Amino acid sequence: MSLMTEQVFLIVRALLCYSVYAQQNPTISFITKEVVANIGDNVHLECSVEYASQYPVLWAKINYNNPFNNLFISSDSSKILPDPRYSVVQNTDGTTNTYTLQITKIQEIDAGLYQCQVIIGTSNKIKADVLVYVRIPPIISDNSTRSSITSTGATVSLNCYASGYPDPQISWRRENNDLLPSGVAVYRGNVLTIHNITKDDRGTYYCVADNGVGRGARRNIGVEVECTNLYLIALSSLDRFEI
Repeated sequence: MSLMTEQVFLIVRALLCYSVYAQQNPTISFITKEVVANIGDNVHLECSVEYASQYPVLWAKINYNNPFNNLFISSDSSKILPDPRYSVVQNTDGTTNTYTLQITKIQEIDAGLYQCQVIIGTSNKIKADVLVYVRIPPIISDNSTRSSITSTGATVSLNCYASGYPDPQISWRRENNDLLPSGVAVYRGNVLTIHNITKDDRGTYYCVADNGVGRGARRNIGVEVECTNLYLIALSSLDRFEI
């Protein structure tokens, strides 16, 4: 092979390689798996993209209820959101760029869906999602029972609901570790039902919400049991027949 022929061959091969490279479409090769964090933690979300050096890469927090009101955090390595808790670091390795979104001192409001986007055109983009969960201690909801006044023989339902992450588990106990009317020391579930209630069932019941975060939450529910009119009439009749 002559020198000129060899040079032409090398030029053609270089042009072919460049053509193949130029035709590569941007791809997202890696996205961080879902993250579960405690309040106050620092979180790092990574998004690696290939063949996207000429396209903007964005991090955004997605608004489930209003997709047109998403929160855009960064474009490439530049922040859009002025919150100092957010920062973006860009690392390059050959044709791969990795954009790491860092969130410091994470708060409850930071939980949600984060999305890495590569903008290819006005109506064309590729994207990958990562969910961020924030552990939140239980809070007993306002629609839970606070107290109950009832009559003997009635059926009473005590309700207890709580929010938090993970979802809290609800259990019921009685004051002084007394047995519940069902004969057990602890009942698990949102609703404690007492059938054919008697005077012995009155007192304080504890609704306990626990999800392993913090010390849990507890509500004291007082139950008062009054005699029914029928019961009072029976007592009156007995008094009249006393000798």
